Amino acid sequence: MINLSQLNNLLRFIFLLLILIFNLNFAYAAVDIWEKKESDEQKNQSGNDNEEEEIIIKSPILKENTNKLETSINEEKIENFSQSLIGIFDPEENNFNLNMWEQSNGTEIKKTLSRINKLKLSKLSEDLLFEVLFTNAYPPQKNLDHEEFLKIKINWLIKNKRFQDLETLLKNNPEVGKQSKAVKLLVNEYLSLADIKSACEKIKFLGKEVQNNYLDKFLIYCLVNDGRKEEAQLLYDLMKERGINDNFFENKFLFLLGVTDTTSQKILDNNLLNFYLSHITVSDFKYEPSDKTDKYIWRYLSSANLINTKDFENEDIVPTYEKAASEDSFRNEDVFKIYLQLPFNFNQLLNSTEIYKNLPGYKARALIYQSMLLSVDADRKLYLAFLLKDLFLKEKLFNVYEEELSTILKSIEPKDIPEGYVELVDQNIDPKFKDIKKIKFDNDILHRSKVIRHFLDNYEKTSRTEKDFKAVYKKIKRNKKYFISIMDIIVLESLAADGIEIPKDLDYVSLSSELTVPQNLDELVKKNQIGMVMLKIIEIIGEDKIQDLDPETIYFLSKILNELKLKKIRNNILSEALPIKA
Repeated sequence: MINLSQLNNLLRFIFLLLILIFNLNFAYAAVDIWEKKESDEQKNQSGNDNEEEEIIIKSPILKENTNKLETSINEEKIENFSQSLIGIFDPEENNFNLNMWEQSNGTEIKKTLSRINKLKLSKLSEDLLFEVLFTNAYPPQKNLDHEEFLKIKINWLIKNKRFQDLETLLKNNPEVGKQSKAVKLLVNEYLSLADIKSACEKIKFLGKEVQNNYLDKFLIYCLVNDGRKEEAQLLYDLMKERGINDNFFENKFLFLLGVTDTTSQKILDNNLLNFYLSHITVSDFKYEPSDKTDKYIWRYLSSANLINTKDFENEDIVPTYEKAASEDSFRNEDVFKIYLQLPFNFNQLLNSTEIYKNLPGYKARALIYQSMLLSVDADRKLYLAFLLKDLFLKEKLFNVYEEELSTILKSIEPKDIPEGYVELVDQNIDPKFKDIKKIKFDNDILHRSKVIRHFLDNYEKTSRTEKDFKAVYKKIKRNKKYFISIMDIIVLESLAADGIEIPKDLDYVSLSSELTVPQNLDELVKKNQIGMVMLKIIEIIGEDKIQDLDPETIYFLSKILNELKLKKIRNNILSEALPIKA
């Protein structure tokens, strides 16, 4: 048993031990404080001892480091987020979402896009593909990384000559500027139009870290052209340090800079920039293009009025101009100016419909064109206009004539057009013609009734649709012979998907039980692979107009879109498939 003396000794020992531990901790704390103080004094001369002590106690080093680490991770996430989301449209614009590609296999995406790119898509299909590819969304997690997906998108815009959309993509997404191909294309597009100011403005899209010899040289020229010669000299010196040696460019650069008084009179046409520099520095510039001339140079020649379309010494060069125009490298209207320069006598013009058969292709087209312009009679004018269309189609040059044909048809008074030509004229009068005829509703047939205004107007409120549906339903219910068609089922299912109550005696569920969705599409829908489903839908529609698809196909397309809640896309399709135009 412990006596009082022993207890006192024990307490004294514990007390001394506690004092020793406290002093030891205080010593360590003091070292920390003074180390912190010295560090703080080096960084900032203000503050006092008490404030510094409080900082140490309330913000230990471990916590500081943890916060810094968390901040670093968050910034990295934000950077990855911005890199992945490259597009033009917000997902909600078409009921898409940020994860529309994530679960899809990149290999399958590339295969499907490869098949689609071989098709001449209808306008609806192309518009859908544009919206799908350029909606902000994460890239697939498998077999297709962010950078490769971006290249696919840029190449699609280039292939389809959607240069304005490419410019919008660059404006909205600075990272796209790392792809020098996209920036170079825009620069060449504007330079080929002889719009130097706009071409120089596009160079700003290029990422600062990107090095591209062609664009760097163009930027140097733009700086010189803008009077910023010192900056141009600095950039040129940096380019030289990289080991770039271009005697032609150096010769032009020094001349434009004012360092030398003379420059080479050689015309170099291996790229548009060198050709442009040749044009602005060669004193007596003359150049005759050939079928091997780059399309951008062709376009620049045309834009800068460097092609003489009069007094041809060699008529055989005319097909070269026609081909250039068909490749969008030469103005179409200039081809017809050339046609007017080719000489024909009165007998040839009078009997053009027979004589053209024995002439070379370009000369036959020129003869029919001149004869058509001279015709006063509307019937003969139309006959020659469509004969000329056939001649262009035969040589696969119709895109050269398409707009001119529209102009000719518009010049004829509608009252003078013979009945046999009315439909043909309507089909050809506008190359960008949209069927804007009024929709004719038939309230005796559900899928042609005023109920379909719900889809045509992207109507979200149900009150008007319910009212229309009740009126039409009463009408078809009275008709004992009325047959519910596949198109009617499409309307009923879509209305139900949008929250419209369907009468129980319209048992569309049992009626649709025999209609199926292709298994591969059904599986993609179940996995919610929205992007991949949309590519499959675009491939199915392909070159066709929606109204030319069979009802079964339209049914499973609408069913898929209903299940994925892609109402806007569904409405676009039904707006083409359902109405009859007056």
